[in-house]
Amino acid sequence: MSVVCVLGITAVCSAARVAHFHLQSTGLSPEAKLLLTIWSLANQETFRQIANRFGITRGYAHYLLKQYCHTLSALAQSKGIIRWPSSSEIIDLTKTNSFPGAFAAVDGCHIAIQTPLQHTDSYINRKSFASVILQGVCKPNLEFIDISTGWPGSMHDARIYRLSSLRQMLTSSVDENFHVLGNSAYPLEKCLMVPYRDDGHLTEKQKKFNYVLSVSRCSIERAFGYLKGKFQRLKYLDIDDLGAVPSLITACCVLHNFILQTERDTVTQDDVEITESNIVTCAEVQSSADSVALRKRNDIASRL
Repeated sequence: MSVVCVLGITAVCSAARVAHFHLQSTGLSPEAKLLLTIWSLANQETFRQIANRFGITRGYAHYLLKQYCHTLSALAQSKGIIRWPSSSEIIDLTKTNSFPGAFAAVDGCHIAIQTPLQHTDSYINRKSFASVILQGVCKPNLEFIDISTGWPGSMHDARIYRLSSLRQMLTSSVDENFHVLGNSAYPLEKCLMVPYRDDGHLTEKQKKFNYVLSVSRCSIERAFGYLKGKFQRLKYLDIDDLGAVPSLITACCVLHNFILQTERDTVTQDDVEITESNIVTCAEVQSSADSVALRKRNDIASRL
């Protein structure tokens, strides 16, 4: 069985019961239903294969996966498995980061899906396949502290950032001395540092700034690679119901954090599938950066 299937099953089942989730009475125990869910997320087996493996019908296997993913998604907030760090935690996180004042990194990850019959163009991304986007923010240890998913694949990272709750949290709950690191697809803001746009005339200080930022923000790329490496289902979601996709992705992120928080799982390079970064420079976004953010970035560059 996959490594994912040997994590603390009892603890997750207990949390699911606390969430007051009740399924139809069947021959499967709650533990077996959760095992079915984890096995389904950790592999790319068809629902027919999964049903045969657990001795149930294909339709019921699909039903259990959707319902348990919904429950696991609810645990993200109710149990604090995915949570924004406190002010003191942010300070502690910056002490171990090579980039001054940085406590997390943000990026978007494309999750391939069946091409939907409706609004098809909205879900076709720049690489010409249908996908939904997972916007993730992670700490240096690869734990997610914020996620937002279900966005159509054609949306730009900067637009997702503006529409998600992340921007509001950075504005309202983060001191201006601290920041999240993003790539050039994101806007430069006081609490969101992005690289200088390379126009061929960067100074040595600006080049060093870009290099240190790139090295420091690779944690989010590793987190996405680790997530897809553990939960193979995310490599292609062969699901007709688009409404079920966000909770399925969120459930994987919850289990990802659960593994890191409870098992202290060691992430090795073999676990990580580094995907090509979705870097799309947005000159319009970059040029609209406020003067405070520009001064802050220049100050950091001068200190590196």
